[in-house]
Amino acid sequence: MPPNVWLAQDNANPEIKYILKRPSEDKPHTKESHITALTAFTHELEMQKLFAQEPMIRSLVDYIPDSEPTGPMMVLEANTRPFTTTEIKWIMKGVLLGIFTVHMKGLVYTDLKLENVALGGFDPAKPNDNVRDLIVRLADCGSSIRPSTATRQITSLTYRSPEVHFGEPWSQSTDVWSWGVILAQLLQAQVDFQSPGMYYSMSVGTLVEKEKAIRDQFAIDFDLSSVPLYAEDEQCAKLLPAAQPEEAYMWANTMVEKGVAGEDIQFLVEVLHPDPEARLTIPEILESGYLD
Repeated sequence: MPPNVWLAQDNANPEIKYILKRPSEDKPHTKESHITALTAFTHELEMQKLFAQEPMIRSLVDYIPDSEPTGPMMVLEANTRPFTTTEIKWIMKGVLLGIFTVHMKGLVYTDLKLENVALGGFDPAKPNDNVRDLIVRLADCGSSIRPSTATRQITSLTYRSPEVHFGEPWSQSTDVWSWGVILAQLLQAQVDFQSPGMYYSMSVGTLVEKEKAIRDQFAIDFDLSSVPLYAEDEQCAKLLPAAQPEEAYMWANTMVEKGVAGEDIQFLVEVLHPDPEARLTIPEILESGYLD
């Protein structure tokens, strides 16, 4: 977990777990960085309160104010084995409905990642007899904002959509991409539990170097040189590496070789479409029957 996030347990009942979160602490510590971190933390707290009554968003259990020695701090709801196919689809449907909840308010979640999916009722020893016992919640709404025509960078690198990586305008469709990456990671873990998830192993050099490495790999994996949105945009074209069409969608082949079903791969290809206008929408995903 990040250095400002902890897993805690109830003293009276160790089975009950919580997530504690404080403002991030950038180094070097300066007055400006503290104000920035506190502003972001306050916005996240406001978003948690906004979605307090929504069943698909992880609940804010308590708040420790700044006046307390350990404050300010949020206390949030808080669970290892591969998920079954039924569990994966149930979880991903819950996450999708959480995103849809945010979208219905005209916002983009912008920070969808595994770390922001809270799961309750999970039995680490064996699959649940009733998958509906799994309680799925979307956590950390602090990055939820309006869609933007600007080129602001959003989302953790691993889950960032191509349009964001390449400086294109982004909309609610960028959340669908992040959702697809999570699905890919869970499907990978089901057949190869010890391997890192999609793009997780790319940790070269500085943040800027890692960003370029992932962006270049995206361009190759999804053959962006053949996608007009990127190939015909002057600024995007400058960022594209040399085309390698023979390597396009090799990630899908690798997943098939490891044992991921062809049906799952075909669905992923439609969700992880590099053109946001051609990407499946949330209603289309729900209507497809894939998650049933």
